[in-house]
Amino acid sequence: MNRPYALPFVLALAVSLSSFAGAQSYSVTNIAAASPRAVDSNGNVAGVYEASKRPPVAHAFFWSKSGGFLDLGTLGGDDSAAFGINAAGQVVGQANMSAGMPDQAFLWTKSAGMSDLGNLGGASSSANAINSSGQVAGQSDTASTYAHAFLWTQSAGLKDLGTLPSGQQSSANAINSSGEIAGWSNSGANNPSTAITWTQSAGMVNLGINASCGSVALGINDSAQVVGWFNNSASCDFTSHGFSWTQKGGLKDLGLLPGGLYSFAYGINAAGQIVGTGSSSSSAALALLWTTDGMVHDLNTLISAKVPRTLISANAINNAGQIVVDATTKTGTGAYALLLTPIMNTALGSSPNPSKVGQAVTFTATVSSIAGPPPNGEQVTFKSGIAVLGTGSLSKGVATFTTSTLPVGSHKITATYAGDVNYASSKSAILTQVVTH
Repeated sequence: MNRPYALPFVLALAVSLSSFAGAQSYSVTNIAAASPRAVDSNGNVAGVYEASKRPPVAHAFFWSKSGGFLDLGTLGGDDSAAFGINAAGQVVGQANMSAGMPDQAFLWTKSAGMSDLGNLGGASSSANAINSSGQVAGQSDTASTYAHAFLWTQSAGLKDLGTLPSGQQSSANAINSSGEIAGWSNSGANNPSTAITWTQSAGMVNLGINASCGSVALGINDSAQVVGWFNNSASCDFTSHGFSWTQKGGLKDLGLLPGGLYSFAYGINAAGQIVGTGSSSSSAALALLWTTDGMVHDLNTLISAKVPRTLISANAINNAGQIVVDATTKTGTGAYALLLTPIMNTALGSSPNPSKVGQAVTFTATVSSIAGPPPNGEQVTFKSGIAVLGTGSLSKGVATFTTSTLPVGSHKITATYAGDVNYASSKSAILTQVVTH
């Protein structure tokens, strides 16, 4: 039940890739030679990297913009990997207690370090996701050797979530802030995996996806939108399709890139943006983004062409629209963890223009990105040349400022979005405001 980490690793870049980003949809930050698995609302990242080549040893890591890269160690053994992170900086994953022994689910915090969450009576366990309340979802071997999905809480410890009727195995892969879980279960010894959700009130529910070769749910947002993959091919070959699912609308096939053979959906944010991976017409693996208009995008086309990387898998997306991706060099070597951050664009307008001296003029700044606008309440500063005219607070991406003090003449007006912990600042093009007698 341990997750494979066979990707090769090389030395980290000495410079940040964010400086290469041009007028594209995302800026790019290099994290390390690693594989990122989760990103929280503050842009902090958790994942796995190769801590040693001889012998090969993988360790969990935590990365933040302010603190950089941190090896999280192990539970006393030689192996660990991180799969989930929440905004409090709590990290979950799996680690062993001694070299060569089975991995156990762990919870890591800055204050307490790595703690063993135990198992359901079997040899190994893995914590796959953690929500804002500190509830953990994962899977564990049971005494019967079959793996079962679990929910862990500080007060109750591990809870076996069972399986679908007549099933033997299950896994909990994602959990939202309400404690709703997405994952899979089988419903018989010889039946394929079936995408499921689990809630305290309803228990484990089959999503009803017709897939002769199986389906798995890998992500869930706070609106209970579920994403994952399903395979309904006649021969069960590598032709899976990513899906999204809602209680009201049921299954939606997310489709493929033109000429592609497969796609997988790994994560979804509050806005309904979905990330994953899929093949191109040349069978190359590429990182994918599905936007809320239903379009699928190769993320390589949404970053600066100067970034010397090929993005091969988008593993997670936060509510700010930041995405963590696996990448290689342009020639397909190495393994790099990258953080993509939406680039905010600021547009400026005014009314009326031209205006009369003493007449009230309203300047309107619109701040937007591929992920939508910044949070409400953030600030935009309006200037005439270098002189500050005033500020406005954003509401749904729009901030305004009104003045009647501009003298006669032509005024070079700009609007600058201040930025925040995730987004860089953004300045509009110059608007010429003409004031006449």
